[in-house]
Amino acid sequence: MPVAIRCVLGGVLAFSLLPVAEASMRCGTALIYEGERSVEVLRKCGEPDQREVTPPSSQQGGGVTVEQWVYGPRNGVYRYLRFLDGKLVEIRTER
Repeated sequence: MPVAIRCVLGGVLAFSLLPVAEASMRCGTALIYEGERSVEVLRKCGEPDQREVTPPSSQQGGGVTVEQWVYGPRNGVYRYLRFLDGKLVEIRTER
């Protein structure tokens, strides 16, 4: 195999071994990360300022519970958290 191809393949392999970046949010001195359970987020951050729960649809024979939590505004920033079946899947911040 030519040297140039080995270098490119080696670089791709090294890049693929890097950890995937997860979104995080600071709550006081604690940090929460995508993948955490809602009970852990509540323990670290307290009750959200707003909470919307959408239960699974009975018409489709299953589904997941979707929760949207909002913290803020704090210092002009809103933090939006989305949970699927109690697992944090998205952290979004808006000013």
